[in-house]
Amino acid sequence: MLAFSPKWIQPIISGKKNLTFRKWPTPRVKVGGVYDAATIGFPRKTFTKVRVTGLRKIKLGDIDDALAKRDGAASAEDVRSYWTKQGFDLKKELWLVEFEVQGKP
Repeated sequence: MLAFSPKWIQPIISGKKNLTFRKWPTPRVKVGGVYDAATIGFPRKTFTKVRVTGLRKIKLGDIDDALAKRDGAASAEDVRSYWTKQGFDLKKELWLVEFEVQGKP
């Protein structure tokens, strides 16, 4: 499962958001795998299924505007600002997870 804030439901379903950054120590998904996309919190609400199309590590400082927009942010600076507030520096690696919507749960 991939969990998202409720504000991302429509951007994901519409295809405007098709990647996410995660701070996992090891990958929790596999390329080609199909996973529930659900809201964070309790109870979790599954709103669609997604197929992972790409998975790689990326340094926070290497995130560009194109990737940021696919994540739903306005700019790379917005993404960096979010993660630096979480205590990350620009050399910290995150998992970049690319996905496509597969339909209803």
